[in-house]
Amino acid sequence: MRETTSKVFYFSHLFLIMAGVSIAIVVFGCGSEDEKPNQGFAHVLMVDNAFSPPMQRIHVGGQVEFLNTGANPHNAISVDKSWSTEKNFGNIVMPSGAKVKITYPKEGVFPYFCSFHAAPDGSKGMVADIVVGDVPYNPAKRIGKQWKSVEKFSGRTLHVPKSYPTIQNAVDAAFPGDLILISEGIYYEEVIVTTPSLVLRGMDRNRTILDGQFQRGNGVMVVSADGVVVENMTARNYKLNGFFWTGVKGYRGSYLTAYNNGDYGIYAFDSINGVLEHSYASGSPDSGFYVGQCYPCKAILYDLISENSALGYSGSNAGGELYILSSVWKNNITGIAPNSLDTELLPPERETTIIGNLVYDNNNRSVPVKPFEYPSYGTGILIAGGQKNVIKKNVVIGNANYGISIFPNLEESLWLSHLNIVEDNIVYSSGLGDLVVSGPISIGNCFSNNKFQTSIPPLLEKTNPCSSRYRFPSGGELFPIFNAISLAIDASHGDYPKGDWRKQPIPPEQKTLPLGATSPVKPAVHPFEDFPLDLDHVALPEEATLVLAERTPKRGNIFGSFSLPKPLNLRVIIIRWLGYILPLILYVCLVSLSLKDLTLRSRSESKRTLWVLFTSLVPFVGGATYLLFGKSSYPKHIRYTLLGVGFGVYFVFLIYLGIELSGSAAPTDFGN
Repeated sequence: MRETTSKVFYFSHLFLIMAGVSIAIVVFGCGSEDEKPNQGFAHVLMVDNAFSPPMQRIHVGGQVEFLNTGANPHNAISVDKSWSTEKNFGNIVMPSGAKVKITYPKEGVFPYFCSFHAAPDGSKGMVADIVVGDVPYNPAKRIGKQWKSVEKFSGRTLHVPKSYPTIQNAVDAAFPGDLILISEGIYYEEVIVTTPSLVLRGMDRNRTILDGQFQRGNGVMVVSADGVVVENMTARNYKLNGFFWTGVKGYRGSYLTAYNNGDYGIYAFDSINGVLEHSYASGSPDSGFYVGQCYPCKAILYDLISENSALGYSGSNAGGELYILSSVWKNNITGIAPNSLDTELLPPERETTIIGNLVYDNNNRSVPVKPFEYPSYGTGILIAGGQKNVIKKNVVIGNANYGISIFPNLEESLWLSHLNIVEDNIVYSSGLGDLVVSGPISIGNCFSNNKFQTSIPPLLEKTNPCSSRYRFPSGGELFPIFNAISLAIDASHGDYPKGDWRKQPIPPEQKTLPLGATSPVKPAVHPFEDFPLDLDHVALPEEATLVLAERTPKRGNIFGSFSLPKPLNLRVIIIRWLGYILPLILYVCLVSLSLKDLTLRSRSESKRTLWVLFTSLVPFVGGATYLLFGKSSYPKHIRYTLLGVGFGVYFVFLIYLGIELSGSAAPTDFGN
């Protein structure tokens, strides 16, 4: 019965899907040859008192959205006065929560500043750069230096605090290829690196600590300095990120701990050719680890632990030789979440390979979480609007709603998930479904050789096997979408549980760098190529053996998405049932009334056959057309009441959803 109901519902939406596809073909087919596909837009956060990221690179004609997430008013003014937020926003003051988009039609480097928190000439203070097009960029020019990256250790070691009282002093004095060796201690500073090919190394991962005191932006921020290595230290209590690379070619983070930071733990943005390994992150209201806006990324994430954050891993608009391997993702809202967004460049997310990970118990409602992340609650691995990803040989256990799920993602555009491969995974004890496909249409997603208990829709591996030469478009279950919508509405009202990132658990001590201070020194010029990548021999983390031994599979959930989701409230129940059942009831009523009338009335056999086919195979429109124009024997008031009430109620329901989802989201805490 469950399977039959689902099939009826899919057929009832087939016409709407085909109509949408047809409209899209017409719209895009009639467009100008000069029009380009959606490339997304970049964003810059105004925090107190810095721009993040400090360098944003866009294509010629691209847009940057400035968003004030600080408590104080800010603005952005180009040093050459060619643009400003005032011109577009209409006021020199952008209060907290304000945002504005600016378009950049010309190639070049555009330094800018906040007139409230920087020198009048933009030389220091709250300053940053917009880089438009493929032009050279050297942030060290601000201090009068020109650097080139080097592949080998210079042989020169700068000691902190023995020779330099602060890490920043040592960084400013260093040359490419130098080692900065940092003794045990707590360093209350923010380190900005613009010199390439440096190696920043702590003497002890657990005792060399950078502390932001909930006042500074980033622990270590590497800005357009290629080949920089940061290893064997801890960053905590920063308003934004623990360790952050932006706009670089070549980076490595090893044996790092980042906890209780106000945005991300360990973060690589607009950067390629990197390795993040043997590291730990927790207590982030966005994600513990993040790789974003890169293609091809040429990045490897290996032997990581991420917990007590909104997302364990987030990768917006990232992919292309991007590998997530042998890591543990637990006790978050969601474990691993590659996704497509408009608010960063290079959409969609694609070609991420996820192999050999342990993903479990991502149901933690006491973690810090932003409104945008909350709707994904209780999910192990989530592909949100991504394409051509590979998910293999992972262990995914005990997630409250979904094990491995493939969803569309809606921001300014609707991003659908296509051509994803899910094979050879162990997935069980998921609240609603172990393997899940949701959304209006699914093209090319396949599932094979997974050990699981339940799938949504049923028979996923039978209907969408990876061994088949052909993968046909199919509908995805819509119940999970309505779950996410109801949680999104809760989040838009601020009506959801969230913890304070400042007060998350302090992690236990982590493994330190082998050989410590005497470990070989090598700048990260091409770490991706240097990594011994062997996808055929990716091992599960050691913790997986213990979890598998302790967690025996429970009896599968036979009700699938008809089961009650978590968290549960009245809005969830109403939206799920109105959104899912109401159209099904309307479809059944239209078809059954039309077919009954056609059967009882005498008319030519050919006309009757045509009407039967039209009302049965063209959902909603077929039955409605017959009742309005098919000379039905039913009285007008019955026909008009059925159509008016049926479509009217659903139309009102959709308006309600639109109003709720377009409402202002709850204020986001970026450490203010």
